[in-house]
Amino acid sequence: MQGPSVLVTEDDADILELITYSLESEGFRVFPAKSGNEALSILTDESVDMALLDVMLPDMSGTELCRRMKRDERMERVPVIFLTARDEETDKLAGFKVGAEDYITKPFSPRELTARVRALMRRVRGGEDYVFQGLRISLDSHRVDINNGRIHLSPREFSLLKALLEAKPKTVDRSTLLERAWGMDAKAGLRSVDVAVTRLREKLMSYGTCIRTVTGFGYQWDTEGYTLE
Repeated sequence: MQGPSVLVTEDDADILELITYSLESEGFRVFPAKSGNEALSILTDESVDMALLDVMLPDMSGTELCRRMKRDERMERVPVIFLTARDEETDKLAGFKVGAEDYITKPFSPRELTARVRALMRRVRGGEDYVFQGLRISLDSHRVDINNGRIHLSPREFSLLKALLEAKPKTVDRSTLLERAWGMDAKAGLRSVDVAVTRLREKLMSYGTCIRTVTGFGYQWDTEGYTLE
């Protein structure tokens, strides 16, 4: 059985070789690329489980490569970790804004890198589908179905839903939900969480009542509050 596949894009040949060796030693299948265009060519022919992208590439930035991936229906769900020597907060913010899940700053240890890759892989793969009556939520494929019909959620709405499901039966405070769904977007405030939850409830139709407001604190996934329309 082949292990998870990882696209690694890095223009420094020595670092690329080190990353490839470290990941393959841990059972990953690695697709190495030295440029953004080479990475896109690989993605045309191969499906990968994760992408590790250097921010500074010779032909395009890692953020631009990530942006192109997220705009493609085949690649939009591929989790991305940025790898870079730059450690400015604005650089990290730019990475999260285009859809990255994590950020590793050079120099790094191979052990740290493989641990971070494995942790993200576990997080995005999730477990079995969550099923409640006619509602089915796949945490790994980011799919929501109600009575076998697909419900289209934005990445932010799905992040909110996932955070509530992973925490159940505990309540999740609004600050945590803001961090999970908005990342480092400094323009967002706690009110943004309330607005997004309202939209999420509407899209979930009758199952929206499972999202219970805990006044003064946050929200909770509570199927006891479910009422059929």
